Amino acid sequence: MNNIAQQIGELIAHKQTETDSANTEQAMHKPLVIAGTSEGLLFLDSEQHIELEGYLIAAVASSPDGLWAISRRLDASRIAEHNCVWHRHPNGEWHQVASVNDLQLNCILPLKSAVLVGTSGACLIRIVNSSTHRINCFESVEGRSQWYTPWGGPPDVRSMAVGQSGELYVNVHVGGILRSLDQGQSWQPTIDVHADVHEVRTVLDHPELVLAATAQGLAISKDKGNSWSFDRANLHAAYSRAVAVCGETILMSASTGPHGGKAAIYRRPLNQPGTFEKCEQGLPEWFTDNINTGTLDTSGNFAAFGTSDGQIFLSSDAGLTWKQIAANLAPIHWLNLM
Repeated sequence: MNNIAQQIGELIAHKQTETDSANTEQAMHKPLVIAGTSEGLLFLDSEQHIELEGYLIAAVASSPDGLWAISRRLDASRIAEHNCVWHRHPNGEWHQVASVNDLQLNCILPLKSAVLVGTSGACLIRIVNSSTHRINCFESVEGRSQWYTPWGGPPDVRSMAVGQSGELYVNVHVGGILRSLDQGQSWQPTIDVHADVHEVRTVLDHPELVLAATAQGLAISKDKGNSWSFDRANLHAAYSRAVAVCGETILMSASTGPHGGKAAIYRRPLNQPGTFEKCEQGLPEWFTDNINTGTLDTSGNFAAFGTSDGQIFLSSDAGLTWKQIAANLAPIHWLNLM
């Protein structure tokens, strides 16, 4: 992983340029909504079309050289899953770059010349030039023996993020948030395992800030994960699976628990704890299922999220008001704004 530092730096520069451009031009340019569904990858602009049709799209990520996607498909026996990583060139052509059958692929982080993939069993895979390298980097992490899942299965890598200085954050469910300050050569735990983290986010304009959606509400670190506080004030329930930052506003999902029930989106200013407000204008009073990890994304002042019953909602004012832009779709597993 010696080249990861340079790759992270280039990715951060790209993301910063992308964010600056989105902030200055968001009033003029509505973003393209890309949704990973159980029946393919939906592109939603002035028209709708599907790519990778017939695949369950478990994760999507953008990079300077195109889109990346994780697909799943059962084999003829309907038992074994074939997990694939796909790359879409800017000209629209898709190429399968990796296939894994003994691990479930959950999330993806593209870099300049490599891609990191988080998997079941709390592993990372690094893909370089279509070559797959498994990185067993968490076996000696302090507290590893305490990782668990409520149903008794092995813990998974659920989400990943990159800090402005190149630090890597990997969310293990259930195993907390691991941080690497040396491009993945070593890892340290940063939060109580029992916080039950579901998604980790960094904020490019705030290099010390790390946010996480947890079963205990919003987790906040203002020192790159060295210490954490929690904010659940004004939430109807603390269980959260998705978090994103829209300008100077935090957007976060909340529900009564892992099986959903009374799920909603909340917003609060980035620097004002205890001020969560439920997003209501243009939205149902409640959603019956959780707004899940990876299904909430932002670009400039735009935000969008997808639901398990095939709805997509878009906001152009950082979550103050919303509009349903799609319905009756296949279940949505991931959502990306470009």
